[in-house]
Amino acid sequence: MKIKKLKAVITGGKDQFGAWIEEVPGAYGAGETIEETKQNLLEGLNLYIEENENIPAVLKADYEIDFTFDTSGFLKYYSKYISFAGMKEITGINQKQLWSYANGYRNPSKETSEKILNSIQLFGEKLLQAQLRF
Repeated sequence: MKIKKLKAVITGGKDQFGAWIEEVPGAYGAGETIEETKQNLLEGLNLYIEENENIPAVLKADYEIDFTFDTSGFLKYYSKYISFAGMKEITGINQKQLWSYANGYRNPSKETSEKILNSIQLFGEKLLQAQLRF
């Protein structure tokens, strides 16, 4: 039997992360860390299954959950590794705007999200090419 993959989206917010499963409206989780958010989402999903008589068919078969970020979740999580000043240099988007996206105060357009992702991926490719002399 083929295992169905469910897509869980992790988003950023002012005080914490949030997550939901696209194929299961009503199953949510939140937490201060990514791991806590994932765990709370799984607990929320179990409660959802226990408490609802009409669960989606996708939950009646074998499934696994793939976690992904939306733009705000990505920015919030990775801002602990790359400052907004650094992200500005990489993406060309000002720090205040990036901060607003990361904390859920504004939502970037699809084009802006693509610009952020493409810029970060290009930066990652450049890092892979880096060499150090010892």
